[in-house]
Amino acid sequence: MGNGGRFGKYGEQKRMDRLRQARNLPLSRTTAGEHPPSDGLHRRKPRRKARIAIRPAELSDEAFIRSLSRKAFQQYGPYEDLLPNWFLSGIGIAFVAVLGKRTAGYAMLERIPNLYTCPRVSELLAIAVEPWARNWGVGERLMEEIIRKANLLLVERLVLHTAVDNLPGQALFRKHGFVANGVEKEFYPEGQDALMMQKEMG
Repeated sequence: MGNGGRFGKYGEQKRMDRLRQARNLPLSRTTAGEHPPSDGLHRRKPRRKARIAIRPAELSDEAFIRSLSRKAFQQYGPYEDLLPNWFLSGIGIAFVAVLGKRTAGYAMLERIPNLYTCPRVSELLAIAVEPWARNWGVGERLMEEIIRKANLLLVERLVLHTAVDNLPGQALFRKHGFVANGVEKEFYPEGQDALMMQKEMG
């Protein structure tokens, strides 16, 4: 249109001026190629680094492991039963993360079934973080503890299985030295495929 759009050549400029004033953003703050924040999310201060404590899981943590396993893994199978049973039976060594005063997540490492196997291989059976505790570094601290414990146990190779669409989890694992090692079809009880990953220790 010849008049410069619905609001006209000058009407559009006045409309933009009013929008800037309504947002309390002076004109001098906006230059070509620079976009002012459209909401408060961009102006929030970053979260302070929270204290995250990691401790060995106790028998009293069984209910927490069961509850979080249901939230994190129920779409893949009955892991709210499997994972607590692996912990209680001694198949898995579990660690719990505490953020502030709240239990925030857990990770479980398989005990080496045969101490005389070569190489000594152990599996990261599970790692899960409560939804409210995500983006605080809880997963990072749990991964660090799993790797520390594996080194103490003289594990030579760590392996894990994760859902092929679990991209955030895969990014965390790669950050800690895991590499993809193929896809296992219908790995989970509900039939989903799993990406196999491994980390050579040393």
